[in-house]
Amino acid sequence: MKMKLVLTLATFGAALFFVAASVRAQFYDPGVSPPLIAGQVFGDHLVSPQPHPSVAGSGGAGFSDAGDVLDGIRTYTFDLAAQADLTDGVANRGDTNFAMMIWDMGIPFNSMRLYTHQDHYSGGPITTNFIGQDVMEYSVWGSNDGDNFVLLSDVLGFDLNGGGAGLPTYTFAGTAPSIIYRGGSTEFGVLNAYTRDYVFPNDYRYYGVRTSQISLTIPGGGTDADPELDAVAGFQTIIPEPSAGVLLLAAALGALASRSRIRTMFQG
Repeated sequence: MKMKLVLTLATFGAALFFVAASVRAQFYDPGVSPPLIAGQVFGDHLVSPQPHPSVAGSGGAGFSDAGDVLDGIRTYTFDLAAQADLTDGVANRGDTNFAMMIWDMGIPFNSMRLYTHQDHYSGGPITTNFIGQDVMEYSVWGSNDGDNFVLLSDVLGFDLNGGGAGLPTYTFAGTAPSIIYRGGSTEFGVLNAYTRDYVFPNDYRYYGVRTSQISLTIPGGGTDADPELDAVAGFQTIIPEPSAGVLLLAAALGALASRSRIRTMFQG
């Protein structure tokens, strides 16, 4: 009984510390994303001859200034040679196989909303691996100079029925989206299905998008590697620091657990 009490106190203290240190948990919303509000801005999709322009990947691209606003028109690239950069988490302009769709937010933000553009998903249950990856064909990259990027979030795999029949859940490398809107956007519905918000630990002026790992290597075989977007928005999220009270409580519980453990050891 005493050992059970020790483990319970220690686990509770650790759980409190984890909750205090966490920003937002990944959440699947069956509805649509809200319209942008003051302080949230659409990024400028950079296309040549603009500075720091997007670079087409292996397989070609369909870059468009339509990516500057949420208008239901897609911009896209194929990215069949992305594996090396997805593996090492670095993508620098001029390197072999560099490719990326790039948005300039104007100023650095720590958060972004990725509005997808769906050409294969029509809003019903997702029943195939191809459609399951197609709504998650995006890795997200960050930069403050527009030329040298680090991988912020990638999609590694999924459970086709993880959220219920036809409602997949996903595993991520790096920062997972804080909210995934299965229903898309208020403006265009499921055309933007699986629109998502990210909150990153750091601010970035430039956000880039490449293929995700699961689209490059679809579970069960094949490749898609064809990220298609409608638009990207940037905004700032206040990341709360753990409150002093919660941290003190966690520390006190940890100390109590340690004292109970020592007492148990000496009492046999």
